[in-house]
Amino acid sequence: MKKTVKLSANAMIGINELTLKDEIVIFGSTYMANFPLYELINKYHFENAIYNRSILGLTTNEALEIVQDCIISISPAKIFIALGEEDENNIEAIKQYNKIIELIKSALPKTKIYLICLQGNTPYVERFNANILSLCDDRNIWNIRFIPSSSTEANTYKAQFKQLSRFFRDRPLTLAEVFSMAN
Repeated sequence: MKKTVKLSANAMIGINELTLKDEIVIFGSTYMANFPLYELINKYHFENAIYNRSILGLTTNEALEIVQDCIISISPAKIFIALGEEDENNIEAIKQYNKIIELIKSALPKTKIYLICLQGNTPYVERFNANILSLCDDRNIWNIRFIPSSSTEANTYKAQFKQLSRFFRDRPLTLAEVFSMAN
């Protein structure tokens, strides 16, 4: 495991006692680690706490090593997984991804799992996303494919956050919330 990943994982483990059970966790690699999640969360009022457990450069192999301590131990109700971008040269990546899901399902059978597809249209991304889709069952494991955006980075993050945020809620949106999100 890379030293930076180990340090980040240890920091997360150290603050796990501050988390609430049955909340929401984002678990991913570089893209989600850089995603301005907390800045966007501050604009909305969600019923649940949202914890970002994403780490720069995290591979599926490293994620498999830390999933128990960083994710399962805090017993989230929903987990959003965004892995694979660091695994282009790892032929075992989708098997490791599947093992991560199996560990979560075994330890937390009532937890809903959302798999976020990789972005882009390279042969690797298309192949990896097809494999992710094969892991979904639409009962406890769902797939999220971000809508491509060609505008500024900030607008892309906002659009992707709006896509994700509908899964963060426990109740339907009110009309006022819909208009607020549209702005």
